[in-house]
Amino acid sequence: MSQVESSRAPAPHLIRSLIALIVGSLLLRAAAGAMGENIQFYLNFIDAAAREPGHPLHTITGGQVYEISYTLGGIIIAAFFLTELIGAPLFGAWSDRYGRKLFIIFGPLFGAIAVQITAMTTVVWLLIVTRLLEGISTAANAPATLGFIAEATSHSQELRARVVGFFEAATIGGVAVGFSLGGWLWRHFGHPAFVAGVPLTSPAFALNALIYLASLAILWFGIHEIKERPRPAHVTSASETWKHYWKIVTSPRVASFAPAWIAINAVLGVFINLTARILTDEGNFPGQLLMGRFDSFEAGNIRAAYAVVFIVGIALWSLIFAQMRKTTVMLIGTGGLFLTCLLLFLLNHQPSLGSPLVLPLALLLVVSIFIQSGFTPAALTHLADITEDHASDRGVIMGLYSVFFGIGQFLGTSIGGPFVDWRGADGLVVVTALLGAFAAITLMRLHWSETTQKLGESGAPSSAE
Repeated sequence: MSQVESSRAPAPHLIRSLIALIVGSLLLRAAAGAMGENIQFYLNFIDAAAREPGHPLHTITGGQVYEISYTLGGIIIAAFFLTELIGAPLFGAWSDRYGRKLFIIFGPLFGAIAVQITAMTTVVWLLIVTRLLEGISTAANAPATLGFIAEATSHSQELRARVVGFFEAATIGGVAVGFSLGGWLWRHFGHPAFVAGVPLTSPAFALNALIYLASLAILWFGIHEIKERPRPAHVTSASETWKHYWKIVTSPRVASFAPAWIAINAVLGVFINLTARILTDEGNFPGQLLMGRFDSFEAGNIRAAYAVVFIVGIALWSLIFAQMRKTTVMLIGTGGLFLTCLLLFLLNHQPSLGSPLVLPLALLLVVSIFIQSGFTPAALTHLADITEDHASDRGVIMGLYSVFFGIGQFLGTSIGGPFVDWRGADGLVVVTALLGAFAAITLMRLHWSETTQKLGESGAPSSAE
């Protein structure tokens, strides 16, 4: 790239497209976060209706309500990650061939369809279908969006750095906004109603569809497809794509690290996809302080605060861990996870929210979240280090970051449900501690292996000897 080319001012239509992409992505993540929040409240609502003959859902659904355990609820929610994991590599390859914009707008389109169906049904298999549609929404949108950013900023590293930073802020900030938005929507529009003669089991989902449609409009009318660069002549088939992924995943350095990263992401799956339901579940485990003591809006704000603290922790760790071994930072982060488990257990067994120990335990909980957040940037940097052994597959390996995230979320949401059915919020603490222990054992083996390798390299005789 020449100096003239790298300093060339970007075209106005390109800047407008990138602004539209960031704003549209912010709304899309907010809508998705609200959907993830509301589906948990909805499962509680359906479960309560199955236990209460006079519940308003009986009238509007004709009695189609069921008891929904945390195990079944976890399966419903986890269906999202199946289509995301399978679809992301395929949609990414297709966006290379057919253009990014088509797949970018698929995200809010499928999301709007999913929430609208959810607003009109309590049937379990249809709820699973809506989660599969949400997974397709993310699978289509995310790779195409990242590909658009990479292509649109190929002429300027400075512009790329700025756009990526804004996009990350929009993504994470959008999810945090979505948590609060979902709680607010459920508080005011969660109960069934007839809207323009149409029976809605929960108008909150239908209103969330408007946010998806706003995102769709911004992305559709704001983005101009980039056609300056030719599309690749050869597009690999689905089977070839998956064979190549498997080859990379089973390489020694990736395989030794993957279990720990998946386990930690499983913990995130437990917290993201089960805690909204726990915090608002009034029907089970009345002796536990964290079970059902909050309304939907309060629960959404608590989860949003967790996301913000985690984000700030990542930013702080990114400034200080550069000179530390990545496995050391990840072990410290895992230690913070065990501290979080202890503090949650103690909080859960306080007699009331007004007890004198609640505030200091909550402040210590914030500190523990700061500590555990160091795992994420260290893991991403460790993956970047691994790419040095696979220079021709850097994109594939960095893409594994999302793959491991999705697998972990699926596993955590699926196995976390039975633990919560067993012991409520205490069950959440137990499954989190078990996943943390698995991650810690794997990381200690990796840390010891790296230490041994470095000692062997430093102790190897030189040629002069």
